[in-house]
Amino acid sequence: MPISNFFGDMGDVKNRITIKDLLMMSSGLRWPGNEAMIPSKNWVRFTLEQPVESEPGNEMNYSCGNSHLLSAILQHATKMDTVMFAKKHLFTPLGIQDFNWHHDAQGVAIGGFSLTMKIEDMLKFGILYLQKGKWNSNQVIPADWIDKSTEIKMTTSDLSSYGYHWWILNEANNESSKTYFARGMGGQYIVVNEEQRIVTVFTSDMQGKSTSPIEYFQNYILC
Repeated sequence: MPISNFFGDMGDVKNRITIKDLLMMSSGLRWPGNEAMIPSKNWVRFTLEQPVESEPGNEMNYSCGNSHLLSAILQHATKMDTVMFAKKHLFTPLGIQDFNWHHDAQGVAIGGFSLTMKIEDMLKFGILYLQKGKWNSNQVIPADWIDKSTEIKMTTSDLSSYGYHWWILNEANNESSKTYFARGMGGQYIVVNEEQRIVTVFTSDMQGKSTSPIEYFQNYILC
């Protein structure tokens, strides 16, 4: 679905950006970094006003702005605050109560960062994915979405590829790996390996070496 359905006419190329493109970090919009967006008065407008550097859907460029647009779209489509939506449909079923999640100046829940929670609750989220979206026999997330979001959509490096807001460890011939992970600032990880049915959580502050936890997982946990 084109994001212009939610933000209005943005011009020929930007009108071709879809929700799928945002999920794959392939909107084509330039991303100058959080340090440029945060001081701006309107984060959604800041992101949408960035120039297009590549055709939407063609190249992966990690952007917290893409994630923030997804939060704005969710709030528009559901008529609910993203935090309240997540609390009702995800956090409460998983028994997650102790978390912090901030908003921008327009009241949009921050899509690309700022969510913090306990380690055990990060682990619950990984287990939920390992169990194909089931928790206590309830289907919290559709199983087909679990599969789609953790399949390789964009190849990014020798180490990993990208799905729908999940990183996937590369295997030979760029086939979908049995290992996928969520990665936060400084080295926060939720790692899921379906083959061995392992869920691992790392919390760390390793600026400049933030891939170390996933390398450790490969070398010592999967071996």
